[in-house]
Amino acid sequence: MLFTVALLGSAGAGTLVGQASLNPTVAPRAAELARNGQRGIGTEMLSQYLATAPDDGSAWVQLGRFYLLDIRDWHLTGHPHDSPGPLYIDFGSAALDQAVRLRGDSGVILRQMLEVERALDVVEGQGYAALQHWRVPVDIAPLPSFILEMGANLLSSCPAGGIMATGGELETVAVFSVIATAGQAGGVVIVVPAYYATDARYRHRIAAALGTDSSWSVQRALASVAERRPVCLTPLVDRALLSLPGLRPMRFVQVTGPGLTSSERVVTVTDLIRADRQGSSSWLREVHEIYAAAAGFNPRLCDGPLALLGDTQIAACRR
Repeated sequence: MLFTVALLGSAGAGTLVGQASLNPTVAPRAAELARNGQRGIGTEMLSQYLATAPDDGSAWVQLGRFYLLDIRDWHLTGHPHDSPGPLYIDFGSAALDQAVRLRGDSGVILRQMLEVERALDVVEGQGYAALQHWRVPVDIAPLPSFILEMGANLLSSCPAGGIMATGGELETVAVFSVIATAGQAGGVVIVVPAYYATDARYRHRIAAALGTDSSWSVQRALASVAERRPVCLTPLVDRALLSLPGLRPMRFVQVTGPGLTSSERVVTVTDLIRADRQGSSSWLREVHEIYAAAAGFNPRLCDGPLALLGDTQIAACRR
């Protein structure tokens, strides 16, 4: 681990002495080690390789992804004291800063995911209200505009003062990044069910923000909150939450609870259309899948904002 820290600290300083040629097989081999339960060995292999081949963007992406998985495992295993914990965020950030410099795209999204992990660490340490002052540093590359657009569409679909439960990773990072950029979310409280179910520290803080009991499941907590506040579910939310009573579609989310007045803010997919034409991002398919899932429960989107994509883009709109 100390070797990795030293490597990351020096990676941006310029070409290292004795720089080796790039080996495109290293990142896939490390990924295979991780799939076989040997992520630690894969991390060390990448660290040693990048010490002599610092211009391999794919290897930096893979190393950053490993540290993202490490911080999530730290939460999942109850924050063990013999683990570096939040330092994984710093290690991963340093790796992905190099990935963004060399490749962009995937490195940018993963880098922003680490900032979400930092935000969740703030919540666990100080409570949900601390997010009012949380911002992504300005020197970190922002998410692609079509992903920020999706995050804005999700937030604009949830009534002010509501609770939003997110599903997929891309939904979560998009919503958090919009909050960090705009500095507000109409009073919406963001709940990440995957963390709520596995991390007692996070569950305790979110339960305090919701005014519920931390011993309750996320389903019970949101059902209780829905008696007094709107609860919004993003398109890829855990299927178990779809059993909440009174759910109905509202733009790009499903909503239950009182005061379900649709926002007047405009939703659009113009940035996605522009990105589709350029065809340069590996994340386009995932964004289309999120919109397709929304169209699956809200067919009216097909005659609204999603009509701009054409019926060939969203399968749910061809039914």
